[in-house]
Amino acid sequence: MNRVPVKISAGLQTQPPAGWIALRPRNCPCCVGRVELQVEIARLIRERRPQGVLIELADAGHQAALRRALTEWPLVQYVRLEPPG
Repeated sequence: MNRVPVKISAGLQTQPPAGWIALRPRNCPCCVGRVELQVEIARLIRERRPQGVLIELADAGHQAALRRALTEWPLVQYVRLEPPG
């Protein structure tokens, strides 16, 4: 299975590239919403088969923890974290 690329956007509402899906977590995705994030990404990939996922954070303060969550099991099996930019 090919891993889906994921980018993180913090503090800005960004238009995702064509074929990508924007995910706007309701809770902090690296702390209280970690399981919610895992379930939501898995569901999006399975049901919609996007070319990529853009995760939009309201607060950039959680960006480092989110990056860690995306590179650890189980998400690392399904996603590939793209460099910023």
